[in-house]
Amino acid sequence: MATYNKQNPFLATIVERYPLSKSGSNKHTHHLSLDIRGSNLTYQVGDSIAVFPTHDPELVQRTLSAMHADGHEKVAEKHTGQLWPLREFLSTKANVTELSRKLISEFANRQTNTQKKEHLLYILQEGNKDALKEFQAGHELWDVLANNDEVRFIHQELCDLLMPLLPRFYSIASSMLSVGERVDLTVAHFQYLSHDVMRHGVCTHYLCHVAPLHSPQVPIYVHPHRGFTLPPDPNASLIMIGPGTGVAPYRGFMQERLSTQAPGRNWLFFGEWTRAHDYFYEDYWTSLEQSGKLRLDLAFSRDQEHKIYVQHRMLEHAQDFFRWLEEGAYVFVCGDAHRMAKDVDATLHHIIQQQAKTDEQGAKDYVKRLKVEKRYLRDVY
Repeated sequence: MATYNKQNPFLATIVERYPLSKSGSNKHTHHLSLDIRGSNLTYQVGDSIAVFPTHDPELVQRTLSAMHADGHEKVAEKHTGQLWPLREFLSTKANVTELSRKLISEFANRQTNTQKKEHLLYILQEGNKDALKEFQAGHELWDVLANNDEVRFIHQELCDLLMPLLPRFYSIASSMLSVGERVDLTVAHFQYLSHDVMRHGVCTHYLCHVAPLHSPQVPIYVHPHRGFTLPPDPNASLIMIGPGTGVAPYRGFMQERLSTQAPGRNWLFFGEWTRAHDYFYEDYWTSLEQSGKLRLDLAFSRDQEHKIYVQHRMLEHAQDFFRWLEEGAYVFVCGDAHRMAKDVDATLHHIIQQQAKTDEQGAKDYVKRLKVEKRYLRDVY
């Protein structure tokens, strides 16, 4: 039996794919179910699935055209020396949407048009990091090639300068006890307009639109959690905080707890833009709430004039929240690391300081203790 891992991924089949965002939403979040029968792969709730994406064929064609290539040319993979037809190499091996500083520098060095050369050298200067970031965010390989047609590369030379196409990680939104040899994912399709061109997140676009249904073509492997999973004690209480796609692992947590008839209490804080359009897995959470298996607090930020987020709901229930902590509850936070996780962390400290009638240091010590006891667990990205 083959062992499937990063070096040898399993080709999974998408057997189900449907939008979680309802018509009229500004979001494009999908539910996917992957069939992993025949893989011998197993996973725990809290694990992630690593997916090796394939670039959109249209994007690859644009890149080939800008390279003045037909795609049949042979190029070698830099680290392995393996030969690939150029089209396949650009589709599955090379990152053609992210531009490294090194690549832009190579364009600047070779550019003979003074004006274009000066612009590239300007954004590469040490003090112009924001200009460089903006340039990188607004361009892909094909349009930098097209805008710098004076610059010519040998195909192999250019391929050696490209970053590898790396796997992307998605929290598993299911429990094997509930779904068997399947893996459910919650994927937000990322897209944005730049220079009148719609750009897409490589892997979210691949999973939601490029990868075919009912065909074993999606290369995956299991990426184990680092402690972000259900506590060993089935009686333990869970406080799960997960706005947006951060709710994914908690669907797995609840499937597992129901399958094992764990008696512990469960409390979910979920947030998104609008209740009418962006309430992911609404029927599931509502049925759990109605059957007394789940306490539910929702924060739909755009449903009123002032924005309400999950941390505001935590504050509203500060007394209960702290009581659960005192009674041994585990706190899980999943989702956006840049703002949400920081705001939730600050709110947690505030609740402890207020409810325990302690000072800032006292709250810090309390949170530190939660971390030591592995009762404050975060999966943020």
